Amino acid sequence: MATALFPPVIWLSRNPLARKRRIQFLIQTSFRIFIRALCFFRIIELRVSGRSLLVNARGLLVVSNHPSLLDAVILMSMLPRVQCVVKHQIWSNPFLRPVVAGAGYIRNDLDPETLVERCADALRSGDNVIIFPEGTRSVEGQAMVVKRGFANIAFAARTDLCITTINCAPVFLPKGRAWYDIPRIRPVFHVEVGERLDISAFLGYPFRSQAVRRLATFVRQYYVEKMRAWATWNPN
Repeated sequence: MATALFPPVIWLSRNPLARKRRIQFLIQTSFRIFIRALCFFRIIELRVSGRSLLVNARGLLVVSNHPSLLDAVILMSMLPRVQCVVKHQIWSNPFLRPVVAGAGYIRNDLDPETLVERCADALRSGDNVIIFPEGTRSVEGQAMVVKRGFANIAFAARTDLCITTINCAPVFLPKGRAWYDIPRIRPVFHVEVGERLDISAFLGYPFRSQAVRRLATFVRQYYVEKMRAWATWNPN
């Protein structure tokens, strides 16, 4: 796709905004087809609760835990007009750089203030932004560590959060395990899209840093309780 499909879209779209929308649409469509193929061939099973909350989302900051390499693909297949923070190494790839740049994606090696402002600008423009508060995939058996970047973005853009939970049983493509080390039975993904969290409830602090810590603590506790509830989940 990076060599055959995206180049004509980039060359024929003179308007940068139109180019960005078209590339975002193609990425979402390709990811949707990919996930459907995985389900069709019974490589994975996907169950989604609250999908309708994402269909027409605009300017929404979606935060999610990150148990599997497929998490971003699953979320982006359901969410229109997506912006995300991606590894800066992709900008060195001659095939992928035009795609991620054209889609307006944000490099992860920007200085913190610029990174927050770029994400906030995307939200203000009506794009949706996906952030994994852990910063990387979860590690089995280790406590969840929530970084505060997403909270800074939420307060900078004055936007609500959509707290999403992803559970996968058995574990599939986690951090620290080779991609070919797959479970013997088909993994089942359950994506639970939560209601919007109004951040105005966290604005009553004299300093923004206090509000950021409070929101980050709330989200971490939310996931701790969710994971505790999911601990005995049997998809069968």
